[in-house]
Amino acid sequence: MKNKRDSGTALFLMEMIAVVCFFILCASICILVFVRANNLSRLARDTNQASLAAESVAEIWKAEDREGLTARFHMTQDGDAGVIYWDSQWNVTEEESPTGYAARVELDTGERTEEAQIQILRSEDKTELFLLTVKRLPDR
Repeated sequence: MKNKRDSGTALFLMEMIAVVCFFILCASICILVFVRANNLSRLARDTNQASLAAESVAEIWKAEDREGLTARFHMTQDGDAGVIYWDSQWNVTEEESPTGYAARVELDTGERTEEAQIQILRSEDKTELFLLTVKRLPDR
């Protein structure tokens, strides 16, 4: 004899739990895909801005030397290299911001040419965004 409790509700409940678990799995995969896309977009934006900043630093160095970098970018000395800081909106600042960016500028004076190596980093995780090496003939 069949019991009234054995009317198929237990099977229906198990099926509903399986469907909910499947949708949770799909939603978590979609969220991971969107987070990854956002990270790639941020990296591309930061790399683009870093290349423009490095080019600006290089052009000022070529035209005005170290004094121009100090005057226009508030470059400070950190050992042998100079350091330039930007905030999160790529505005030049005098001190490092945790969500900003930094440039390490190494200047090398040789007999025939002068060289500047400009490395742009993200301040929060020290990720290198762009590296530019430029040369010029020394002023005589």
